[in-house]
Formats: sequence, C-alpha cells, structure tokens
Amino acid sequence: MMLSSAELWSGSASSLWIWTFSWLLFCKHVEGEPQISAAPGDDVILPCRLDSEKDLQDHMVEWTKLEIEPDPAGRRFVYLYLNRKTMNEFMLETFIQRVSLNPDGLKRGDVTLKIRKVTLQDEGTYRCFIPGLNHRETVHLVVDPNGVTAPTMETSPDPGGEQINTMTSYSILVLYIGLGVFTLLIFSAVLVCIFQKRRQKKLPPVKTFHLSKTLLQQPEIVRE
Repeated sequence: MMLSSAELWSGSASSLWIWTFSWLLFCKHVEGEPQISAAPGDDVILPCRLDSEKDLQDHMVEWTKLEIEPDPAGRRFVYLYLNRKTMNEFMLETFIQRVSLNPDGLKRGDVTLKIRKVTLQDEGTYRCFIPGLNHRETVHLVVDPNGVTAPTMETSPDPGGEQINTMTSYSILVLYIGLGVFTLLIFSAVLVCIFQKRRQKKLPPVKTFHLSKTLLQQPEIVRE
C-alpha cells in the first residue's frame, strides 16, 4: 500500500520532533558539573547528596580539590571524615579551620561541605567521594574578585537552613534548540522538493506497434 504525501510528511515530521526532543533531554542530562559563584569572604555550600537518605555516619567521606597536589606532608584532602570524626591530620592546613559537614545531614545521606570565608585561591573544582558506595560528585567554585555574584537559576536550602546558589547556563540548551529547528526546516524543504518533483513527473508514453506497409499489402491466406 502506497502512503500519501501527507501521511509521509506527518510521519517524518513526528519522528524528527521525537529525535530532537530526546536529544535535548540527553544534552541537558550530560551538562557539566554544578557551578557555585561567590565573592571573597563569603561562606559557600558545595552540595553532595545521595538519592536516598542512607545513614553515612559509619562511612568514609572525602572532599578534594582537583587542582591541588598533596603538600610536603602528604596531606591532600580539603575534608576527610572517617570513624565518625574529622581527620584533621590528613587535611590541607588552609582548609582545616574553615570546612565542616552538617552532622544531621550525615544521618540522611547528605555530605554537603561548607567552606567559610572563601578566598581567590579557593576557586576551582571540588570532588566529593564516598568510597564505600562508590559515589562521586563534582562542583566548580568561582570566586569573583569584584564581589559580583553571577545570576543563579536554582536555589535549594541546605540542612542548616542556608541556601545553595547554583548557576546553570542555558546557552547550550538554546544552541541545541536552534540546531533542531534548523534541521527541521532543512528536512521540510527537502521533502517539499521531492513531492513537487513527483507530481511533475509524467508517466512514460505508451509504446505502440505499427504494421509495415509490406505486411498490410500481403494477400490474406485462405485456408481450405
């Protein structure tokens, strides 16, 4: 059964829209790590939470800064929680007096890190790691020397009642939407051209056979 042009167009357009929508969802899902913006002297919250409210008091929790190498004493942690206590002897000295976890948060799967009085040197990418659950999260901290906080798109409260300002850029999403619309327009133009050519295309001429004059002039053979 041959499909009409309208049916073919409807099916193609629907498939393209489904593909574009799925692509946008995928791109949004794989978007980069959360970004926190602060001014020098601010207190910041770096989020790290499980999907469940599992008690983490007996788990090891590591917070590291990816740009920092271990110091001469071998200390490399921004924060280290082990055996239900903070392990200062393994933490970088510049963070020891300025970082903490929320004890109540640990009981419900929340190991969000608080850094007090951030400096320009604190800017960078931080990683939260719970070895026993193989759970990792990263967050990027931006410290603006001019004290101007970038616009935020999402605000969520931390267990202590403070707020986490996360900045999400929509420029990538807008780019993908524009690309999807452009692809749809090109696809539509191609389909229109194909349909127009099919309409203009004529059927091949019917072949006819002509008897030669010689055959026409031959006398009819009469059978006895």
